[in-house]
Amino acid sequence: MRLGLARAPQRRLLAWLVLPLTLAAGIFLLIRFYEVPSVEDPNPLGIALIVLLTGLLVVGSVAVAYCILVGTAGNRSVRQLYLMVTASLAANYSTPVKAGIPLRVYLYKRFMGMGLATGSALVGLEVLLGTLVPAVIALFALMLLLPEGGLAVPAVVAAGAGVAMAAIAFVRSRSYDRAVSRLPLPGIARRVLAPGGDIVAAVRGVPLWSLGAAAGIYATMFVLVGIRSFYAFQLFGGSMNVVELVGISAAAFALGSVSFVPMGLGVRDATLVALFVQAGADRDVAIAVAALDRLLSTGVPFLLGILSAQILSLQAILGPKDREAQMAHGETD
Repeated sequence: MRLGLARAPQRRLLAWLVLPLTLAAGIFLLIRFYEVPSVEDPNPLGIALIVLLTGLLVVGSVAVAYCILVGTAGNRSVRQLYLMVTASLAANYSTPVKAGIPLRVYLYKRFMGMGLATGSALVGLEVLLGTLVPAVIALFALMLLLPEGGLAVPAVVAAGAGVAMAAIAFVRSRSYDRAVSRLPLPGIARRVLAPGGDIVAAVRGVPLWSLGAAAGIYATMFVLVGIRSFYAFQLFGGSMNVVELVGISAAAFALGSVSFVPMGLGVRDATLVALFVQAGADRDVAIAVAALDRLLSTGVPFLLGILSAQILSLQAILGPKDREAQMAHGETD
């Protein structure tokens, strides 16, 4: 029996490692068999900035979740929130579906005592903002980078962003209450969409300034991604405009998010390379930068998330009483 219990965590760990290891093998084969340019300018400052910016992006993910949770009554411990966010990111990057979304909802319930409906609404709002902000940034990037007359894609992006913003505003308005009361909805749908229900209350409970702060953090994160790509281009002997890189990164992320492909794998990377080349970058350098971006944006959060998941598992095993006893013991020392 003990042997079976000992093997269970190892099997779960191996399951988490399957997709990242496959991704790492793909990048290795790309570097091994394709003529990816070598590092031309191994500037220690540039490499340090790339590492620093990657860390700031993880901090930004935690800060967004912190802002979204402003309207809740739960304890928004930054340490606990960091563990939950990074663990859910690791789940997203290690499963064929975005398992990090239901995992975050479960973790909110397990460690914050938040209801499933409330947690689902808040995580869904965070995901919506995380798709909406890069879509708006991508709108301007596509208008600059696409040839004249190619406005179909920017128009679709603008329409989607407009619908999403209108939906958030509508749910928060009193017009929503009247509309739901008049619609001939099934009983289950009426309970889910009820103005006094947990889902609608959670969306309305997030202050407007908090939504604005979360959107601003998302926008800042894509600026940081653009700056990181700028130093990555220098690393491989290329050069591109930072403003273009911000827009390209946002466009690739938005397309990868709506593609329903795990991690946007292939869609996001191909979009990055295509738009880099469209903006005048050398194709080989563009491929190298896209591969580095994938490695950093996936690998670092995954490794941090694995550690966070282990800590959260230990906390769950200890249970509330044991954790309180440990805290009391620490206070007496």
